[in-house]
Amino acid sequence: MVLTESLKKNNILLKPKSKNRWELIDEMIDLAVRNRDIMEEDRDSIVKALTEREKSMSTGIGNGVAIPHCTSSRVEDIVTMISICHKGLDFDAIDNQPVKIVVLLLVPRNKLTQHIRTLANIAKMMSDNLIREKLLELKTQEGVLKLIKKYGTTAKK
Repeated sequence: MVLTESLKKNNILLKPKSKNRWELIDEMIDLAVRNRDIMEEDRDSIVKALTEREKSMSTGIGNGVAIPHCTSSRVEDIVTMISICHKGLDFDAIDNQPVKIVVLLLVPRNKLTQHIRTLANIAKMMSDNLIREKLLELKTQEGVLKLIKKYGTTAKK
């Protein structure tokens, strides 16, 4: 699965209020609850799974990108969210640079193969300097979605 198949406009956060990666994960999951992508009663267990994954090894892949992710029996479909953090957040990234683009991914536990493929596709797309630069310039959810759709098909294989 590629990013374009699972990303919805309402799951794009352009001006997060978060001051660190832990607050951002909370803020993004709160948005997923409001958008009814996850059930409110599942919120805490999903945040815990994401936090444990992040503590075991940072998902900051470098070039200002992080992909916090986990599998969960609490989601039935893949949930994808993007946050653009213009000031940058410390994600303990492999290149020690602040993270400005965060792609959060929740995958049903029974879809592990899809999880790995989706992570690879997101990483490939976000390795493109032009895409990252354009994402940071955009001011609307519609613009982000349009850009992801335009370039997302190139990350399929």
